[in-house]
Amino acid sequence: MNASLASIGAKRESMSANGAPVQWFVPQLQMFPLAARRCTVRNRLTGASLELSSGEYAVLSACEGCRPLGEHEALAAQRLSAPHEHRSAIRELLERCARQGLLISLPDLAARFGPTGASNMPPLVDVAIPTADRPRLVLRLLTSAVALQRRTGAAYRWHVFDDSRSADNRRGVVEAIESCPDLEVSYHDLSAVDSLESRLAAAFPGVRREIHSLLAAAAPGEITSGRTMNHELLWFAGRRFLSIDDDALLEPRRPPLERPGVQVGFSQPAAFWYDSLDAAYAACPELPLDPFVEHTQWLGLRMADAWRRAATEGIHVREIPHWAAAYFDSAASVIFTANHLLGDPGWVSFSGQQLAIGAETRAWLGANPEAVRHAFDSQIHWRGYTSLRLAPQTGLSTTTLTGFDDRVLLPPAARAGFATDTMIGELTRCIHPTGWASSLPFALPHLRDSRRRWLSPTEPPVFDRNRSLLASYAHRSSLSIHACDPAARLATLGEAFVDLGAASDATLHGVIEEHAADHARQVAFRVNEQLDDATTPEGWKQVLRQWVGSPLLRLDAEALRQQRLPPDELRTLARDFGRALIAWPRLWAWCRENAQ
Repeated sequence: MNASLASIGAKRESMSANGAPVQWFVPQLQMFPLAARRCTVRNRLTGASLELSSGEYAVLSACEGCRPLGEHEALAAQRLSAPHEHRSAIRELLERCARQGLLISLPDLAARFGPTGASNMPPLVDVAIPTADRPRLVLRLLTSAVALQRRTGAAYRWHVFDDSRSADNRRGVVEAIESCPDLEVSYHDLSAVDSLESRLAAAFPGVRREIHSLLAAAAPGEITSGRTMNHELLWFAGRRFLSIDDDALLEPRRPPLERPGVQVGFSQPAAFWYDSLDAAYAACPELPLDPFVEHTQWLGLRMADAWRRAATEGIHVREIPHWAAAYFDSAASVIFTANHLLGDPGWVSFSGQQLAIGAETRAWLGANPEAVRHAFDSQIHWRGYTSLRLAPQTGLSTTTLTGFDDRVLLPPAARAGFATDTMIGELTRCIHPTGWASSLPFALPHLRDSRRRWLSPTEPPVFDRNRSLLASYAHRSSLSIHACDPAARLATLGEAFVDLGAASDATLHGVIEEHAADHARQVAFRVNEQLDDATTPEGWKQVLRQWVGSPLLRLDAEALRQQRLPPDELRTLARDFGRALIAWPRLWAWCRENAQ
């Protein structure tokens, strides 16, 4: 009788108030051996512990993510090749682990965000446009802003950060602004003598070199998109703001497929490819919304309030790895917001994302097999998520419109080179280990003047490896940082970069080769995973087979040696950027206190 009552109680505990199965999260568990076949297993989050046999621990270790107990049972049985007659024992074990606290129910996990309350955030009205030598695109964007303002009746303050090298192009940008008198636009000429760099150098003479490395004008032929981003982050220090690429348009578009509710967790973005912009527009009709309002309602929210808001629309939890438990914290908030894109996906020459497609894209290709050829032949893509999404912040892309909660310390970008958003995203993840991001389920057109030249399967890889290497190096270094203060964490990362810059040539060669190998392994794994998956359409498998022998995926010693870069470039970048990271919190705080 007692066993039956316990079973009934467990079944009740596995059902939520609305009758749906409760989802149970598997956190990172600690195992302490007791004997040859016995151990104690401890939940690091709650302190709960339970003595298990080695077989029971194997079952628990086979579970992952946040799922109803029935799905955990099926997953464990599949991974362990357990016979059907063992399923009841697996279920009983999981129910016991849930009762004893080794597993955490989704409501209890969300309760770690703390109590909800009014966020009391001021209206967000500042929108930045970073640009350099593209006055025609600035005019096109501002013209679309005028149309949006007339449609919605909502006015915003616009800030054009102009990094143009040419005086003619700077005049062109000013003329574009003057042609849109309905907008309130501030023009920031980054070539001005009375620059932010000079004011900061006067306030902090001891770090003039570091300030110069973050804000200095471009040398001939140098790409300095990071410089513009650093100006934005300092100008808006202490405030929330939005930043939009000058080659985007404020014409929101629906995704080709739509899901209701809010997805929580990690999943690959969907990708849909079209042979022309007209075909893409037909598949993704316009949406009558204000994209700035969509960003504003999530940007900067404490996660307790964001979770409550998401619950009203229906929360659907996707895969959440055990390490994501750290993000369920009372300090958690939405640091970045982003929407999706329709048009140029933003890759300079190649991205591993081009070869990795998720379940939604596979299903779409199954219904539209002719679209396979457009993946590389066309550069008109829809990339993003098909529903609103909340996820622990692990990356950043600023391809169209991005929201920044600059009320918390956000890190700088390396002034020169590509992938500046990737660096900011990774550093933010390192200094705000409980930060979240919201992905909004609409796209903005991202339209270039000319087609990019993408890498072919037979060409050697061309990447800004030094900067991507520093991003991954920052993540590894952050795992051993125990400070809570973001400024202290950023300074520690800066010191790690300075130490890397002081390393020997042999050490740097090893770091460079290891990074190249990691990148090749990750892309190769994604390719082979899809080739082995029965749900992958045959047409896409044919595309992937062209890349199997690509220099991009080679892991032999000779191929990795060929990807070696001169260590002096990495040494200089690591040293100078590391020193800049150490100085940045003082610069950011000064700009916050001396608000523009």
